[in-house]
Amino acid sequence: MTKSPSLFRRVAGLCLALAVIFIFDYFTSYEVNIGPLYMLAAGYAAWQLGFLGGTFFAFLCMGLWASCDYLTGHRYSQLWLFIENAAIRLFTYEMTVAAVFIYKRTLEAHRRRLAMLERLLSVCPGCGCITVNEAGWRKASEFHQKPKSLYTL
Repeated sequence: MTKSPSLFRRVAGLCLALAVIFIFDYFTSYEVNIGPLYMLAAGYAAWQLGFLGGTFFAFLCMGLWASCDYLTGHRYSQLWLFIENAAIRLFTYEMTVAAVFIYKRTLEAHRRRLAMLERLLSVCPGCGCITVNEAGWRKASEFHQKPKSLYTL
């Protein structure tokens, strides 16, 4: 099993990715939508740092987007339009964080369940047969079949 990178390295990598996205967003101006790249960064932060870390990066992504939007000269006719746009982006980034966090938690639960099942069943790596108590080895296809009932003909 490989050793995961330290928390500092993960946060530094995410900050570097956000800096690259911000620079790309700045040079493409407000007319090109770079929002999905920020969304990917927020989702990756949730995968690496958990829900709270992902939430922090979702707010950071929204702030970077708003800063870049203002710095590139985009002016809204009303302030509430800017606030609404930022709120919608924050909501989208936060929903991405929640979805990635739930997916990762579900995946980990399935991995734990699979590891537990692998400890309970002995499977031959060569032929794929499974041990059934003291009854010996059975093919996996036979193992998953329903037992014949006394009442069926």
